[in-house]
Amino acid sequence: MLKKIALIAVVTLSLAACKTIPVTDYNQQVNASNMTKESVEKAILSGCQQRQWACKVESDGVIAGLLNWRGTQVKVGIHYDAKTYTIKYRDSLNLKYDGDSIHKKYGKWVNNLIRTIDSQLFTM
Repeated sequence: MLKKIALIAVVTLSLAACKTIPVTDYNQQVNASNMTKESVEKAILSGCQQRQWACKVESDGVIAGLLNWRGTQVKVGIHYDAKTYTIKYRDSLNLKYDGDSIHKKYGKWVNNLIRTIDSQLFTM
């Protein structure tokens, strides 16, 4: 009986640790009036590099971002201009994406990237 209770506890804790979050676009304002589209692009690419995201300019105003981490992968599109940037989910591997939600690590990684990009924008 104790083995069954212990097994139930382990399964419950495992499931609780793997919570998912809704997939949303992350819209950010650039809080400096002197920014150009090129300086925002530079800050995004620098922030990606610091956070170990592989990022490249895909087209005018769009950067493709890729993060590989311990058997998981996430792809995003970062759309930007001189006043805003938006991080949009594109694809993932091993992150329990079901069309509406994704593993909570995705939110952590994107929020860390946003903080680093914002830090780069602040120092420009």
